Amino acid sequence: MGRKKSSAASGLAALFILSVVSVTLFTIYVKEGDCAQEQGSCGPLHTVQLGAAEVLQPARSVFASLFEPLQRASESVQGAFDNSKEERLERELQNTHALAAEASRLERENARLHELLKGQRSTYEYGPLARVVAPVGDQFTQRIVINEGTEDGVESNRPVVIGENTLIGRTTEVSKHTAQVMLVTDQMFAAGVRIIPPAEFDPASGELSPAVTDEDVSYGQGLLQTNLEGYLGVDLVSTSARAEEGDYVVTSGRAGDLELLFPPGLYVGKVESVTSQDIDQFKKIVVEPAMNPQDLEEVRVITDWAGRNG
Repeated sequence: MGRKKSSAASGLAALFILSVVSVTLFTIYVKEGDCAQEQGSCGPLHTVQLGAAEVLQPARSVFASLFEPLQRASESVQGAFDNSKEERLERELQNTHALAAEASRLERENARLHELLKGQRSTYEYGPLARVVAPVGDQFTQRIVINEGTEDGVESNRPVVIGENTLIGRTTEVSKHTAQVMLVTDQMFAAGVRIIPPAEFDPASGELSPAVTDEDVSYGQGLLQTNLEGYLGVDLVSTSARAEEGDYVVTSGRAGDLELLFPPGLYVGKVESVTSQDIDQFKKIVVEPAMNPQDLEEVRVITDWAGRNG
């Protein structure tokens, strides 16, 4: 028991002495001042501190050299995680843009198809909405192929339209699932037409003014066809008949006493120019077609209409 008390007393005494020495050394260190501020006046404690720093400098350099690759590796790993996060966010942003673009495209497509379908008349019977699958022809012919045929109720010599009321041509060769369409600009195409003032016809709805249907009207009538020079025009229009630039050209449904292949009132285009000479019997009329063959995507075949014979 005596040895344990003696050891504890010695430990307390040593701790007291160390505390006194530490306080004394700290006081002396503070009173010595800063060597950087008072050059040449370093006290012994500051001198010992500087010497120890110089002795330990090589060891610090060694440790810095050893830990520098580890620090660079850590920074690389952190950078990789940061880049991965940025790449993920970039992919998500691109996907968001792609989805927005697709939604916009589908909205435009839906609006376009709705526009195509809303113009159907109750006096017409239509085949299904058909897609243009291929062009056909050469410099003398302008024709297309659509993906509807006899299985869909399509027959030859039927009007083909786009939009609400625009004639683009008529069917010719028809198979079970496809049909060839001769466009109005083909040199073999012909249709009886009437030239109507803008105030008397609505191209969107195809509604004709009642005055236009009178038998004694003086509005020009003739045969729509493309000449050898490639101009779409109306032939056989009397010089005494009314026909002016900007007038509408619509199907008449007849040519003299002949029943033609089209119902009356289908919109074909506008009169681009009208010329005549005193010696001419008929006016020379050039027509700007309402349809552009390059823009054709979906079309509809009118399979039957009121008043059609056989």
